[in-house]
Formats: sequence, structure tokens, C-alpha cells
Amino acid sequence: MSRRIIPVSTLVHYLKGSLESDPVLHGVLVQGEISNLRKPYSGHWYFSLKDEKSSISCVMFSSYNRRTTFPVNNGDKVELKGDVSVYEAGGSLQIMVTAMRPAGIGDLYLKLEEMKKRLQEEGLFDAAHKKKLPSYPMDVALVTGNNTAAREDVLITLQKRWPCASLHEYPAPVQGMDAAPKIIEALRRADEGGHDVILLVRGGGSIEDLWCFNDEALARFIYQMNTPVVTGIGHEIDFTLCDYTADVRANTPTGAVETAVPDRNEVSAMLHQYAMRMHHQIQSRMDGARIHLDHLSTCPVLSDPSKITDTQRMLLQHYSAKLMHFPLMIHKDQMHLMQLQQRFHMIASSRMMDLRKQIENKQQALNLSQIKMLDNHKDSIRKQKEKIMEQIHLRLQQINDRMSLQSALLDAYSPLKILARGYSVMTKDTVPVKDSTVLKKGDNVSIRLSKGSVEAEITEVIHGTENEI
Repeated sequence: MSRRIIPVSTLVHYLKGSLESDPVLHGVLVQGEISNLRKPYSGHWYFSLKDEKSSISCVMFSSYNRRTTFPVNNGDKVELKGDVSVYEAGGSLQIMVTAMRPAGIGDLYLKLEEMKKRLQEEGLFDAAHKKKLPSYPMDVALVTGNNTAAREDVLITLQKRWPCASLHEYPAPVQGMDAAPKIIEALRRADEGGHDVILLVRGGGSIEDLWCFNDEALARFIYQMNTPVVTGIGHEIDFTLCDYTADVRANTPTGAVETAVPDRNEVSAMLHQYAMRMHHQIQSRMDGARIHLDHLSTCPVLSDPSKITDTQRMLLQHYSAKLMHFPLMIHKDQMHLMQLQQRFHMIASSRMMDLRKQIENKQQALNLSQIKMLDNHKDSIRKQKEKIMEQIHLRLQQINDRMSLQSALLDAYSPLKILARGYSVMTKDTVPVKDSTVLKKGDNVSIRLSKGSVEAEITEVIHGTENEI
């Protein structure tokens, strides 16, 4: 059976109608990880939903995404509800999302956050370690992929902004599982090349495309490099571990060039301004020197130099006359000094003799006074000793009298005295017996007498009143 030929639009429209009429694909619930999220000014969200094996395009119009109560970012694991459809203009399968809720953070982002936290705790992101970029680099190294848009952007921007700088390229793959070791090798060669600055750049892409720049070994190598490194990886919203450990992070490859090198137009304008200022200062100084020269030319000294020599000659004659009298003045001062020395020795000797006599007189008076004072102290100490001994004897007598009285009272109230008058003490199990009610027939008791004791057995108990004898 022959089939008629149909346009592509008819086929795509048919597929769209078939999918949208299928109840299984209406309000379908799907879980996955958000990737390539875009939020243009229209307010609609465009992204991909992926898992380990597959990916599907999604769109969530502003009328639906404004109901979302949580921030949505690349790498988020979400559960969404929507209708499966076909985008007719592109013929691509997509989900028209009507609702979304979080289902956790993507595995790649979890791994990235873990590495980021660990490196940050080790201090690899500290600003104190960042190297300062040179103001006017003349030797620039570029590490990026061959024949890439990022490379072309760097070459065009560098030629436009700072064409006087020489560029040395160190190509390396910027995507894939084996890219990180090769980037490290390219950076090592660039670091050994003695360049002023190194640019590490790559164009935009998904988190999977940029994942080689999240390699821990690569980030640590950048941290240890001697040459300043400027990164321009992905777009403005993309951040990798290399961006954190680099000395400066730019938002794009073009931004990396703009950060690393100055603009020649700005430098030219600045140099022109410096030249104008220098010219003005030189002109100002020349004008000042010319005015000063005109002033000096009017001085009478320059018209008649002998005036200077005449004045100096008069000063020289004056100082010469003073020098002639100088030896006589020295001799006169020496004689006066000798006279002063003789007077000083005479006065000093007289004063010393007077002081020696005063000291001897004071020593004699002091010795007599000390002897008298010692005798007075001895007499006072003797009297105090006698008084203390009297008080000690009196106190001892009082204590002996009190002890005798207390001993007599203690002897009078002694239990032994009572036993000596014919009384005895009965105990049961070492406890004194005061009441017959605590005894019963057959109990063993001890009876303490004035002299000795008796062990007895109770044969009969007779209870009586408290005062009965």
C-alpha cells in the first residue's frame, strides 16, 4: 500500500497531538537533576532534567514557576509534574512543567560542595595567599583548548586591548575525564616559562562539561603556582574550584583578558595626561628660573664683584687680629686657673680638718649617750622580767587551787565511791539495767561491785514502782 509524502511540520504536529492526547503522558511525575538552567527576562524557565542515562528538555512558564517557594539552581534534584509535548519549531521532545518540588541536591553538586568546604578549611581560598597581578604585563601565557571559541575571544580581546604583549599558548583539552591531568601539565610548563601572568579559560557549558575544572589536584596545583593565574571559565554564574584557588576570577574568557591586561587606549590617554603635566611643570620651572635670573642680573654685586671681596677681606683682617691676641689670652687664663686651684686646695684642706674634728666630737658624744641608753634598757628589762615572773607564779597558784577543787568534786561524785557504800551496777549485754521490765527469767547479767564483779542468771523478775526499794 502506497503512503503519501507529508511535510515535516505535519509529522511534528501529528506527534505533538498524539503525545498530548495520551492520558499516560498528561500530568506525568518525573524525578531528575536540573541542568543548563536559564531564566531570561521573559520570566520563563528553560532547563534540562537528567539522570545517569538520559536527559529531556523542560520549560516552566512564569505563571507556574512563580508558585515555586524554593530557590532553583543547577544540580538540584527535583520532582516535577507536567505534560509531555513536542516543541514544533525545533521538533524536540519536552515537558511542559506545571509544578515542582525539591527532591535533594544533585550528586555532582554534593561532591563539589564537599571538596569546596574541605579546601576552604585548609586555607586554599584565603585572600592573603592571592598574588598581585602586574600592572603592565608584557608576556602573557594562555592555557585553553585548541580551535575553541574561548581561544578566539582571548586572541581578539588581547589584540584589541594590549597588542604590545607577547602571547605564548599552552593548549590542553578543557573537557572530559582525562582533561585535568593535561591541564596541570600545561600550567606547569607555563609556570616554568617565566611569564608575567597566566590565563586559564574555557567557554560556557553544563556542569558536566566544566567538571574537569573541579578536579582537586588541579585546584591544589593552581594554589601552589608561582605565576599569577586569572581564570575565565564558563559564564558569570559558573564557579569552579579553580576559580576559588586562582589569584583572580573573571566571569568569562573575555573578562579574564580584560582583568589581566590594561586597555591601550586608557594607557595612551594616561601617558598623554602625564606628558601634559610634565610639560606644564617644566615650563613652570623654566619661567621661575628666568624670573630669578632677571632678579640676579639687577643685583649690584654682579655688576661690581669687588664689593664681595672687600667685605670678605675686612672680615679676614678682623679675625687675623683676634688670632694674634689668642696666645696671650690663653696664658692669662692659665695663670688665673692656677690661682683658683691653689685657693681651692687651701679651702678644701681647712674644711676637711673642721669636718674631721666635728666627726670626732660627735663620735665621743654618741658613745656616751649609747652607753647610758644601754644601761637604762638593761634596768627596764630587769624590772619587766621580775614583774612577769610574779604574774606567772600567781597564775600557777590559781590554776593549782582550781585543780584541787575540781579533783575533790570529781572524787565525791565518782561512781566508785557509791559502790564503796554497798551499791552495785547491773549490766545486760554491756548496757546498764535501770528498769526490771527489760529483764526476763534466764537472762545472763553482770554485777559490778566495789571490789570485783559477779556473773549471774535471772531466776525471777519482780516488778515494782520507780521509787520502791
